[in-house]
Amino acid sequence: MSEVHYFPRYSQKENMVTNNTLLLFRRLYNHSPIKFTEFMNALFENNDIVLNTTVKFKQQEKASSGSVPDGYIEQESIKVVIETKLYGQKNLPQIKKHWDGFENEDQQIFLWINKEPISGDYLDKINKVLNTYNDDNQQNIQFVATTFKDICNSFNNVLNDYDLEMKGLIDDYESFCNETNLIDNSDSKIRVVLTGKTLEQNLKYNVYYNPADRGYQNTKYLGLYKEKAVRAIGEFSCIVDAQYIPKADKIDIIKEVKGSVTEEQKEIIKEVTIEAKHKYGYQLEEGRRFFFVDKYYETNYMKKSKGAVQGTRYIDLPEIDGIDQDMSAADIAELLNGKTWEI
Repeated sequence: MSEVHYFPRYSQKENMVTNNTLLLFRRLYNHSPIKFTEFMNALFENNDIVLNTTVKFKQQEKASSGSVPDGYIEQESIKVVIETKLYGQKNLPQIKKHWDGFENEDQQIFLWINKEPISGDYLDKINKVLNTYNDDNQQNIQFVATTFKDICNSFNNVLNDYDLEMKGLIDDYESFCNETNLIDNSDSKIRVVLTGKTLEQNLKYNVYYNPADRGYQNTKYLGLYKEKAVRAIGEFSCIVDAQYIPKADKIDIIKEVKGSVTEEQKEIIKEVTIEAKHKYGYQLEEGRRFFFVDKYYETNYMKKSKGAVQGTRYIDLPEIDGIDQDMSAADIAELLNGKTWEI
């Protein structure tokens, strides 16, 4: 017999996802307005926004006309416009049209929900357009980007052990998100790349690089593979598309994919590019994607199956015995050392 769900599964269209998300929000509000406010503020906290849903009770306060009524019951006006994106679409003109839905509310928040965290460069573009829009239209709209995963985590965090119905609700919503691929599980994956002759250089500079036009799937960890084993694991600190310009002796930063590149990392880009030319014959002028890690931790996670790894592979950490979600890159490297894996 099929299990009865809180949230329908029969469609993956954006309106179904939005409907289920709004239903989740409304059920929490009906359960506890206080917990709903805590939940929303958890989503907004990185933007220094505090949603004020307080109802104020005032007595004998003078009005602007000079009259003094016996009492007031007052609440700020709030409007949150929500846009859900299933596939990371970027459509600034569409977003700008949605801002016309605001009027003269005290708090105006545009909530953008996506599968993956918004990139820094796209966030900058949106805020630049939004600032101009606010100035031109005498509005004070604030932009907030979140993910379906953040919604699940923040919802869980405001619940108590005795909130059994709400726990069942969020469990079903999270299952819905997983079934429809709305939750980014990058934190639990290792991107395994072939290093071959560059392994020593990668370890020395805590970096890996390849052509910028290759496909890229977001993960938290990077594994360096050579001679039928993952030899080192590191956690990403910065990913950037860059090019060294020999004549000008400078680094051209094309795109910051994740994090912000430091001056020290720019110097490393220059050094490894020149070194790669002399040692491996790589072209100086080629633009590359540079993957920086905090530190590589050496390991020996051996490939058991026959044949070499062809191209990039991904390791799902939850499938490994002994793994814990709180483990660091160093812990993971130690756990995998001496073990085998198959693909």
